[in-house]
Order: sequence, then structure tokens, then C-alpha cells
Amino acid sequence: MGIQKVTTANVGACGEFYVASLLSAHNLSVGLPRGGAARADLFVGKEAGGPALRIQVKTGTQATKNDKEVGPIYLWSTTKKAIDDVDRFFWYAYVWLNEWPNNDRIPKVFFLPSKVVSDCIQKEHQAYGDVWLYFWIRQSDAEQYLGTQGLMNMLRVLETDSNVVEA
Repeated sequence: MGIQKVTTANVGACGEFYVASLLSAHNLSVGLPRGGAARADLFVGKEAGGPALRIQVKTGTQATKNDKEVGPIYLWSTTKKAIDDVDRFFWYAYVWLNEWPNNDRIPKVFFLPSKVVSDCIQKEHQAYGDVWLYFWIRQSDAEQYLGTQGLMNMLRVLETDSNVVEA
């Protein structure tokens, strides 16, 4: 049996469940709203309680491009709603499936504060209007948000002391 093209809905589900399992492996409580929620795919909190994070997961099978002007980038389709939805407890998990599960390469997950995404989408909207908008980031700049490093940055928001990191 050959490899079949995965539906858009299943690509999204792959990303959501992959991120949920990653967060659970870090001893976090993860909730997946039934039927999706208007402003979040996952709700995440510490086992001990406290504030919860909302995470919007965006998943791509082909999330890389070599842009003529800026060089290698990652990019994902993101709606205009991202411009106004800025909150230190709201984050994006951008997932590049990296041909997974059809090979042994694992997906890459980038955890970004909603402010970073909002700023990019606002610039895209100003430049291109109401066309299909993309969040994009240079591959070299994306490393700070990748995997465990990005996750640790996000989790600092859940700290309850006075040194809470603003997104």
C-alpha cells in the first residue's frame, strides 16, 4: 500500500496530539476542548494548579521555504484574528511534521508568544491586505522557540512568583 495524502483535518490533529503528548511528557495537565474551541486547541497548566495557558496549534507538512529576500524560513498559514488576540497566557505551537510519520525524522515544534505572531501577521496584513496570511520566521531566528528551549520560555509564564515573564 502506497503513502496516501493526509487530509487537512488529520494533519491538524497530528499536530495537536503531538504537542499535547510533548506537554504531558513534561508533567503538565493538558486539555483538548471537544470539537475545538474558538480561541485555543489546547489548555495547559501545572499539575499543582495555577493559571492555564491557551495554545493554538498550527501544523504544516511543508513549512519551509527559501525566500529570495530573507533566506530560509519556516511558515504557516495564520488568520488575521492573530493580530488582536494578544495575551501573555496565549501562545502558538507551530509544528512542522518534517515528513513524519513516513520517516524517522521527528516533527519540529516552535512555541511562540502571541505577541510575536501578532506583530508578524500585522505586518503581513499591512503589506498584502486581506489575502491568505502566513506567519513566517527566519530559520536562524526560530531556534530560540524550538523544542525544549521554546517550551521552557512558555512555561515561565506559569510561574506564580513576581518574576513572571511577559510575552
